[in-house]
Amino acid sequence: MMANAITSAVEQATLLAVSADLGDSKALEAILENWTIKPVQTCAEALAALRRSKCAAVLCEKELPDGNWCDLLESLARFGQLPVIVMSHAADESLWVDVLAHGGFDLVAKPLDPVEVRRVTGCASNHSHPRHAMAHAC
Repeated sequence: MMANAITSAVEQATLLAVSADLGDSKALEAILENWTIKPVQTCAEALAALRRSKCAAVLCEKELPDGNWCDLLESLARFGQLPVIVMSHAADESLWVDVLAHGGFDLVAKPLDPVEVRRVTGCASNHSHPRHAMAHAC
């Protein structure tokens, strides 16, 4: 019984990293040492991955080969309140407002800033608060 408690305490949260650029997943693995990074490259692969296993959060590139962050966010509605973080080279206030308005969790700029990625994913993994409040509070 004690071994199960210890194993549970060390289990890592899983982040679904959706990006055509596998370099993003490599960067996330280096930044988020306490997370398991599950890389996929398309919206379709993301949905298939979520059917197979649970993830604590999704970090999605703005544009994907078979859609974009908004398409993925709409498709993910059937999986419940899964926090979706969008990443983009064009991360600006307009995109951030758009992400929040569509039910996304937050926006991170590329190149990825380790401190910001850790902050946002940490907040997302504890997303019991409304998303729009979390974006400001964390």
